[in-house]
Amino acid sequence: MKLDQLTFTRYIAALTVVFFHFGQQAFPATHAWWHPVVTAGPIAVSYFFVLSGFIMAVAYYQPKAQSLTFNKGKYWLARFARIYPVYLLALVLMILANLKTDGRDPLAIGLSLSMLQAWIPGYAMVLNSPGWSLSVEALFYLSFPFLLYFVHRKGIRTLAFLTLVAWLSTQTLQIFLHNSPSYEAKGSLHQFIYYHPLMHLSTFMLGLTVGISFCHGKFKRFDQAWNGLAISLLTLLVILCLAYETQLEQYLGILIDYNNGLIAPLFLAILVLLAVNTGWTNRLMSLPFLVLLGEASYSLYILQRPAYGIYDRVLGQWLPLDANLHYYLFAILLTVASILSFKYMETPLRRLINSYYGSSGKASSNT
Repeated sequence: MKLDQLTFTRYIAALTVVFFHFGQQAFPATHAWWHPVVTAGPIAVSYFFVLSGFIMAVAYYQPKAQSLTFNKGKYWLARFARIYPVYLLALVLMILANLKTDGRDPLAIGLSLSMLQAWIPGYAMVLNSPGWSLSVEALFYLSFPFLLYFVHRKGIRTLAFLTLVAWLSTQTLQIFLHNSPSYEAKGSLHQFIYYHPLMHLSTFMLGLTVGISFCHGKFKRFDQAWNGLAISLLTLLVILCLAYETQLEQYLGILIDYNNGLIAPLFLAILVLLAVNTGWTNRLMSLPFLVLLGEASYSLYILQRPAYGIYDRVLGQWLPLDANLHYYLFAILLTVASILSFKYMETPLRRLINSYYGSSGKASSNT
């Protein structure tokens, strides 16, 4: 099942991460009200995790299957082919750019190459910092076949219960640790809360659980005339949550954080409404160019750091532009580069790597 209408949302989320890293001095981030909205990059990563679980379910779950026949080797190879080539390119570029610092640290390089950096405090953000989320995604991909097996053995209700327990436990733990006297920015608790893969697993499981329910047709009744309005209102609610997070913390008297899936239920509601929509919202979000931007969003996300370094050295230090124009010029060039990467690197290499199963005779072996 293809859900092209969801693809463009990946570009919006990825662009928010780019805004967070490089657009802090560009409009509308310079506006006090809009700043926490357009620079909500860490929360956008949480959206990626929700979307990943939902899409994995739609792509691989078979609601009418009496038993699970899932080729784990083929699945893991497909995931490797999807993310690792561009991930490796970005990592090599960052190693070359940091030969005097982290680029000479064998542990930092080894952890990044093996996508284990988010598991070790102090190493999640080394070299290509956006790569920490791929370290988390690697856990999702490793766990997915076993979660799928669990659903076929125990049923969706049991998975839903465990997911709810995991999500509530994660939220309780992150709020407790965030408000602990031992918490300090960039400290070990900060590293654990924000980057450790286990703190994000429940977000992926939420997406997976709702995605499986979607495959069973549980949400078809939401394709109504009010669907588009509901999407708009929920999007507005997300924006208001982001804009007034500080005020909400003051009202509650505690620090909260959306990074670990606290507002994942809102993301899921939007995803479900978009997925079942068959009206003008679907047609708009499925325009070929918007879908292309969404497909290229992974390259945009993972290449942003090395791309900015190249931009800064080649153009940033020489063009007499203000911060606004520099950022938007960079964003446009990064988008173009990501499209080229998707078309001429990601896609060919993915097909080449995936062809290994066919050429080696493993395509028919179920594991």
